[in-house]
Amino acid sequence: MLAAFEHMFPATIHPMVVHFTIAITYLATLAGLIGLLRRKSDFWPRSFLYLLGLGILATIAAGVAGVISESYIRQISPTVAPMFHRHKEYGVLTGVALIFAFVTQWLLGLRKQRVAMIGFIASLVATVLVSLAGHLGGTLVYHDAFGVG
Repeated sequence: MLAAFEHMFPATIHPMVVHFTIAITYLATLAGLIGLLRRKSDFWPRSFLYLLGLGILATIAAGVAGVISESYIRQISPTVAPMFHRHKEYGVLTGVALIFAFVTQWLLGLRKQRVAMIGFIASLVATVLVSLAGHLGGTLVYHDAFGVG
């Protein structure tokens, strides 16, 4: 039953969805940086928190879309498999870093109407991780033609 549901979506659903995670993660980190620089405004700490929440949702959607796209792949060659697994690990770690940043901002930053430094650092980590995942995903598609055709 799940297989029938998975194939209701195109094989390219992951690349169509994952760009939201990338963009929102970068925007959240930018909002956090501005919030650290402009401490008198309560707009940026709240924006940081909301964008982190959206980033978590987008990461979950990208992960689900990745599972769906992966279901279309018949065989993973031994040369591509390590890169593919690292790509998935970086995606999961991106989500973990975003959750940590969100919880930290919720607990430490929101009460004081400021960006929590530890939350900002976690968002920076998430930005690096999503960039690494994106680089590996792009390499898999454009260099190795993984998942194409």
